[in-house]
Amino acid sequence: MALARIGGRGPSVTRLGLTREEEAARELVGGWLAARGARVWTDAAGNVYGRFGGDGPAVLVGSHIDSVPQGGRFDGALGVCCAVEAVETLLEAGVALRHPIEVVGWTDEEGVRFGIGLFGSAAAFGRLPPKAAERRDASGVSIAEALRALGRSGDPTEARRSKDELVAYLEPHIEQGPRLADRGVALGVVSSIVGIAHGRVTVRGRQDHAGTTAMGDRRDALAGAAQMMAALEAAAGHRRDAVGTVGEISVRPVAKNVVPGECVFSIDVRAPDDRGVDVVLRQFKQAMRLISDVRGLRTSLDLLAQVPAAPLDDGLRGVLRRACAAVGIDAPELPSGAGHDAQNAAHAGIPTGMLFIRSHGGSHSPREYAAPEDYALGATALAIALRELAG
Repeated sequence: MALARIGGRGPSVTRLGLTREEEAARELVGGWLAARGARVWTDAAGNVYGRFGGDGPAVLVGSHIDSVPQGGRFDGALGVCCAVEAVETLLEAGVALRHPIEVVGWTDEEGVRFGIGLFGSAAAFGRLPPKAAERRDASGVSIAEALRALGRSGDPTEARRSKDELVAYLEPHIEQGPRLADRGVALGVVSSIVGIAHGRVTVRGRQDHAGTTAMGDRRDALAGAAQMMAALEAAAGHRRDAVGTVGEISVRPVAKNVVPGECVFSIDVRAPDDRGVDVVLRQFKQAMRLISDVRGLRTSLDLLAQVPAAPLDDGLRGVLRRACAAVGIDAPELPSGAGHDAQNAAHAGIPTGMLFIRSHGGSHSPREYAAPEDYALGATALAIALRELAG
């Protein structure tokens, strides 16, 4: 709830990545870690870390601290809180650490402002797209400029870590779906994470007078974009378990009596396997070209980020299942339809595991909710898993 007050309004939270609000959340988390004896630092990308224990490769645990616009209080933030609580549990129990433990609060996981999802972990694990620092938000501010405004160097690649620095990565997170709630189970173990592609489509037509331009003479960028959006929905709908979403649209000029000359919209494509993402993208590109040719439009697709599907580590899945059993939960294994920072760790070759905590009300919405008794179980199971890995 303390985190939710930063960028919060009622039950909703708007705490976008690489903003002053996220920086305040970073300072709050860093303060929690420092108060428990951690060595705390923030890297060049804006990720905040707290290290407990001595030298050598560490077990990394945490989640992200940013949100979507008007999102909920639990997505990402609960995982960071559970990580802090789990480590405090071990400290209070006097557990001697065989490996250091690092708690992380990733920056800009949602990728709302600049379009690069999983930004902080991508920087840490060397998976940023080319020229990421040059990406600009809707106001024309670049990632480099945003980082410098927060006191960083402006080069997020300086955040990269060596694989040899880490023994494993664990991420606790609300499920963001109904499967655990439908089964009446508080905790689950993630088996794999979907592949994701994020892109931005720019459609250029011709700006004209809405009253004097005949329908057959128009090059309406918005009407063409609307057809393309429907084509994305159709392409994803024809492939089992694939989804395609348009969540952002901007039109120029913005006037009721002007035929739009430009439309820019986002695409989000996901599927359990990389082939599914590729098929949806290929079909969408074909439809985009056809619609552009018929309507006399000029259209481009900028792929901002593409993260492959990620199976998670078998050994860590076993560790998490045993930890759940120790708190009385027979945890099912579930694939994740949402993307997570754990993907970047897994693709970097670091053994990676995820713990789902039952949630209600969907996600990326003020309705999302997790019960205290459930996340208490989650934090306890996480502490047990950390003790097995690092104690």
